Amino acid sequence: MNAAKAALKAAYETGDAGTIAEAQSILTDAKFKLREVASFRPSLPDEENGVQQHQQNQFQNPPAPRPDAKAEAWRDKNRWFGKDEEMTALALGLHEKLVRSGVDPTSDDYYERVDKTIRKRFPEQFGEAQDNDEPERPARKMNSTVVASATRSTAPRQIRITASQAAIAKRLGISPEAYAREVLKLESNNG
Repeated sequence: MNAAKAALKAAYETGDAGTIAEAQSILTDAKFKLREVASFRPSLPDEENGVQQHQQNQFQNPPAPRPDAKAEAWRDKNRWFGKDEEMTALALGLHEKLVRSGVDPTSDDYYERVDKTIRKRFPEQFGEAQDNDEPERPARKMNSTVVASATRSTAPRQIRITASQAAIAKRLGISPEAYAREVLKLESNNG
């Protein structure tokens, strides 16, 4: 159990969802084995004929406790739970973290925190745009953007890209300088 908990803690520290899911699985297996060992009762020989009687439920798990109504309502509302590995691993890990920090898993605050964190980490699953740390800048009124040359082997040469080229670079998620370098490469290759 201690090794499984340490692996889960290390997985959370790395933030890798796959590792978190794997560590959560290991921890679950360890808990299962611990319950199995705790519930094991060796059967005693039958006094009449010396044959051992096996208890019918000796190797079966005790039934899992029934989730409360809030948990079932949350699960019904979040159809991804149990189907999307990354999101499920995050929710399970968050559950462990909140419970360890003393948050009541039946409280509204618990479900608000889980929902907020899931939406923050996976905005695309909820049709939300991802928040950028930088506020959007107003568009320039110039028709072109001046950028430095792509190479410095000769005297520095400035090239201008048009506003539409700058918009294309922004749409592609690259800087105007990187776009200019690619334009220079294409121009030099095409002669």
